[in-house]
Amino acid sequence: MSEEIIENEVPAEETEPIYYKPKSLNLIATISGIVSWVVLVGFLAVIVGQAINLLELSQGAAFADLIKEAGARTWMYTNLVSPLLTALTLFLTLQGVSLGLNVLLEIDFNARESAK
Repeated sequence: MSEEIIENEVPAEETEPIYYKPKSLNLIATISGIVSWVVLVGFLAVIVGQAINLLELSQGAAFADLIKEAGARTWMYTNLVSPLLTALTLFLTLQGVSLGLNVLLEIDFNARESAK
């Protein structure tokens, strides 16, 4: 008894790319751009909160006096500088992903339009 295996294949349109879906890539690019701004704003809120905390912990001491202490410098780096650098890195990476995907989609769109 021979059984035939029938595969359910969706016929690809001639205008649709084979290896990716432009709508999905556009959605990822849009979400990446939005998330990058959310991440930046979130990290900046954390940094502002830590700066306010530093002002409260310093109890009116001058900033120059705080910098002289090694523990204060370490605290400032750990709670202010490190989150800022992390935020900028994540922001630029996500913006780069968004921009890169949009450029690739535009190049593909222009190539398809010129081929017609």
